[in-house]
Amino acid sequence: MSSTPYPNRYLVESFDRPPPGAGDQGPAVGSADWLLNVIAYHARAEAAALAEYEHLATASGDPVVAFVMRMILDDEERHHHLLNRMAASLRDALDGTQSPQALPTTPVSSEGSPELAALARKLIDEEHGHVKQMRSLARSENRIGEGLDALLLEMMARDSEKHAWLLQFVAQRLEGHTRH
Repeated sequence: MSSTPYPNRYLVESFDRPPPGAGDQGPAVGSADWLLNVIAYHARAEAAALAEYEHLATASGDPVVAFVMRMILDDEERHHHLLNRMAASLRDALDGTQSPQALPTTPVSSEGSPELAALARKLIDEEHGHVKQMRSLARSENRIGEGLDALLLEMMARDSEKHAWLLQFVAQRLEGHTRH
């Protein structure tokens, strides 16, 4: 285990710079090869961070810290998995292959599905309602205990915001539109 506060300094400073020590060598910034290198680097760096999160969860001896760290670990493991799938998709695009690890791809239907798009939009509205409810509960719970309940309620509100954002993508896809 590293003795520095942020051994994965690159993750803390910026996600959009080339890996330290990369210099001017390598693919052009913004190219698919460059993006693949950056994603692969961050996947490796995030894997190292997972061990540090796990260490913090177990070494603290504090069940509240362990609980919070396990939630973070769950998110980070999902991020690591998604980065690996994105890297596989880029490799497939560069190599003309189709690997099972890649993100799913299909052309957007020009016909769309208005009924399903409407359902997605209804769910967006529900998620926005959940945001308001969770934030209201978080404000009332903020006076209780050490703030863990309020923190968790705020986290759920942010998850609902994320869900609404993802549902917006789903609704547009079901309507036969793509993002430009």
